[in-house]
Amino acid sequence: MTLRGRLALTLVLTAVPLLVAVAWARYEIAQRYEVRILRDLALSRAASLGRERCESAPEDFLPPPRPRMGQAPPGVPPPDRPRLPDPPARWLGWNLSGPPHRLPARAFAYDDDFRSADPAAPAFPPGLRRMLEQGAEQASRGFVTADGHGDGLEVAVRTGWSAGRCAVILARGIGPTTGWSLGLVWSAVPVVAVLLASVLLAARPVVRRIRTLTADVRRSADAHYEGPVRVSGRDEIADLARAFNEAAAKVRAQLATLEQRDRTLRAFLANTTHDVMIPLTVLLGHLSDFRQRVVEGDAIEEGRLVPAIQEAQYLASLIHNLGAAAKLESGEPLVERHPVDLGALVERVVERHRPVAGPAGVAIEFGVPERPVVVEGDETLIEQAVSNFVHNAVRYNQPGGHVAVLLEEVGGGFRLR
Repeated sequence: MTLRGRLALTLVLTAVPLLVAVAWARYEIAQRYEVRILRDLALSRAASLGRERCESAPEDFLPPPRPRMGQAPPGVPPPDRPRLPDPPARWLGWNLSGPPHRLPARAFAYDDDFRSADPAAPAFPPGLRRMLEQGAEQASRGFVTADGHGDGLEVAVRTGWSAGRCAVILARGIGPTTGWSLGLVWSAVPVVAVLLASVLLAARPVVRRIRTLTADVRRSADAHYEGPVRVSGRDEIADLARAFNEAAAKVRAQLATLEQRDRTLRAFLANTTHDVMIPLTVLLGHLSDFRQRVVEGDAIEEGRLVPAIQEAQYLASLIHNLGAAAKLESGEPLVERHPVDLGALVERVVERHRPVAGPAGVAIEFGVPERPVVVEGDETLIEQAVSNFVHNAVRYNQPGGHVAVLLEEVGGGFRLR
């Protein structure tokens, strides 16, 4: 869903429940207002008539309004005019500019047993009677009016005269309708529509900037993040653009690092290939010579095996160097530091080269202190460095030569030579 769609949906989902809640509150307030009006009408009428007059003529407690002079009684049309239908006994119209029109109210007097001497009085509602018998001073409920609408309102109230024919007054009127209350919702629909259109129009610049930022980001991605996106304004969208530029700068730095590593790896492979091919070619020459001598039936002297063994040993050293060289050339902090016993390391290196030095006529010895010399470092890299020096010393020596590896303690450090 697009941003404008989300804004519109949010507005609608917020406005509809709010309007319904306002309509319900409006209905409740109007209902309570009508209950209070009918109660005050009944009590004020009882107070104005007095108890004696009320009990002597309960049918006159609150009669229907008399027709004006020259008008026919309610329900009887004038002789020279056609009869018009009576207005419905309910709230008329959805007059939102003021209170709705109401029809006249009626009131009837009842005794303690909820019987009325007024022949026009209706039977006392059982629900209201039950609430009054339970101790309530007043009770109200809705009822269906004569025209079939369910918007009638009845209020029963005790007068305070515990005995007599005017102990309880039942006032009848017309309460607010739910339709009248919901009219607020329908009348607010144009307002909501205007508000919705205003929100969508106000969101257009924001949506346009987001689309522009999206296009700039895609162009920058296609160009491997070489160029930054445009930053305009000081709002959240501008913050998003700046954050993307910062992320793009980090991506460019990582790409540059990867390219540098790739170039280093290619150079390393080229150098390694060159270094490996030379001893491999020499070794193949020795092996071809051995094969030729075997075919001819000649014996292979031990001295002829020494150069082949040396080349094989050199190849093994080169291959062993690949891991160490890769660690150093990658530029990553892959050095593993831990305590290293240099005396034991020197002994291992010398013993490893003794099989090569012996056939070449080179004597190889080592000397280390009695007390262990321990340093912090990467044992593999240190051993490879010492092995390279020893290998070169043996390889480029002369028959009858001598190679000595000495480890000495000097002050707080050491010397290896």
